[in-house]
Amino acid sequence: MTTIAYCKIDDMPADWQYYLPFIEAEVVQRVERMRKVEDQLRTVCAHLLTKMVFTTTFQKELCLYKDSNGKYQTGQDLHFNISHSGDYVACAFSAFPVGIDIEQHVKRDFSLFQSLWSEEEKQLYPLHKQEAFYGLWTAKESYGKYKGFGLHTSLAEATIQRDGIIHLPLGIEQAHVIPFFIAPNYSATVCTEDSLDAVTPYKWEQIEAFFK
Repeated sequence: MTTIAYCKIDDMPADWQYYLPFIEAEVVQRVERMRKVEDQLRTVCAHLLTKMVFTTTFQKELCLYKDSNGKYQTGQDLHFNISHSGDYVACAFSAFPVGIDIEQHVKRDFSLFQSLWSEEEKQLYPLHKQEAFYGLWTAKESYGKYKGFGLHTSLAEATIQRDGIIHLPLGIEQAHVIPFFIAPNYSATVCTEDSLDAVTPYKWEQIEAFFK
């Protein structure tokens, strides 16, 4: 069973730094190096949301470490992955490795991303259109995060079919991708070996109440 939690961050308080002691020191150091406040807010909210859901839903205490690919792990029988874009943060939880990506729709030169698509994908999707581009972009990135190598040109070796099945040169990937909705003008996809059981919205007030 895979579940997703997400939160809109535009109502975080001015004293958001109060919450830094509740997240890992490595994450705090990364936040402090960020130049843009909105990047700091997204990162802090994403990790607070993840810790809250771990405790309230799964009755587990979250202690993070990074694997050899730089992907956060828990050392427990529960996997998670975080994404954030625009005004939203989201985290996915699963008993299996999982990847999630959300993207706010902004204007881009779509022609610059041709190396990421397989030849079959270029035929399957109208990638000059915003909705199709971001749908496949989030699917590709969620798959890269599931595998632990992020978004890069080797993803062109994988073809994501319209049904979410991922075709590789030597067979079919064990995981598949599932799009889900969080808000207009956003695309969101999870890559999982399981079914998507629930997508749950949270408010900042719930996070605030939990940590205070």
